[in-house]
Amino acid sequence: MNLHYVVKELYYQRRRTNISVLGLSVGIALFIILNALSLAYREAARAPLKEIGADITVQRPGNVPQELTGAVFPCSAVTIRQEEITKIEKIPGIIGTGKAVLVWVFDPHRAWIVLGIERDNPIGPAILRAFVTEGRFLEDGKSEALIEAGYAQQFGIKVGDNISVAGRSFPIVGLVDASRAPKIAVANLYLPLKDAQAIAVSSRPLQSVSPFAPGDVNLLFIKADQQQIISAAAAMKGILGAKAVIATPESFLKLLGSLFALSDKFTLAASLIAMLIAILIAFKTMAGNISERAREIGVMKAVGWTQQNVTMQLLMESVIQCFAAGLLGILIAIVVAFGLSFMTVNIPIPWEMSPTPHFLPGGGVQLYKTLRLPVDIPLKLAAFALLLSVLIGGITGALLGRHISKIKPSEVLRHE
Repeated sequence: MNLHYVVKELYYQRRRTNISVLGLSVGIALFIILNALSLAYREAARAPLKEIGADITVQRPGNVPQELTGAVFPCSAVTIRQEEITKIEKIPGIIGTGKAVLVWVFDPHRAWIVLGIERDNPIGPAILRAFVTEGRFLEDGKSEALIEAGYAQQFGIKVGDNISVAGRSFPIVGLVDASRAPKIAVANLYLPLKDAQAIAVSSRPLQSVSPFAPGDVNLLFIKADQQQIISAAAAMKGILGAKAVIATPESFLKLLGSLFALSDKFTLAASLIAMLIAILIAFKTMAGNISERAREIGVMKAVGWTQQNVTMQLLMESVIQCFAAGLLGILIAIVVAFGLSFMTVNIPIPWEMSPTPHFLPGGGVQLYKTLRLPVDIPLKLAAFALLLSVLIGGITGALLGRHISKIKPSEVLRHE
């Protein structure tokens, strides 16, 4: 193999080389972008759960409250017993759990959506500490409350005021900006978990529909091994029953609809088609190259080049062209990915995950998590695409070896 000759040939036949490289690079770029989009939508589907520090949320739907007086559970989130939580924590792949209690409280003069949270648990609504705009976050061991800023403004409630909820008094110690806060388990009043549990335990209307004991909850936030989310969710169904609502990134991906949810099968099929097109372009170009260079190949053989020498020479030309196409394809994909990253995607949050009574202001409004589509080109994907393009060059060059063997110097040179 003569490397100097390879470089000269590609340079002097640069029109043919450029066409070959450009055609193949489009196929490589398409392959990268399809896979990058699939990864981006999967990452976007994780956002609603990720922003609350979880990979899975767990709820159990139940009966509709018989009457909306006092403290009641939303029908989408009734009791999850302490012993069930213990079983869930032992499921393989579960890293940690966060607990919460969501209660609707209908007092004579005001309706509250109350969420009881664990103050120091990074899994779950304790992430609200980052969205306190006035005052401070809850302190350990104190019965106090945070209130949503818009709700506080609507009813003229300020930091330092005392409010009455289900017959209990709580000082307001901070305001929370719900517009920036996580969209899952939204409330207008946030209490320590034990206080919310006490409200639930003492409520006769709630107990008549969904018996609740100290230590029970009705919302679970779970951190899990990414590779075991599906199996862990199935195991939770076995513990809580088939009607349990287990939200995972996959379930949010389905909410995006068929237009956005690029499934693994679709991405695989489209990627294979892109690669097939790239291979056909490379093969057609190289086949045309050999036909045009029949006389040159005949001369090579006449002066002593062996079949293997000629094949290796053309194989190296093919590999270099495909390597260049891979680099150009990656560059094209990076530019396209940058443009796509300015797109926004609205991920709908099911009402069941942030239930608000429909007769209250905003109760029937669909909540969305809006974010820019996180499209980027992972290093592993770019490296794989480059390796794949070189492999295409090698396969193409190898397949054309048979055509080279059919070229006989005597027949080619006789017509010159």
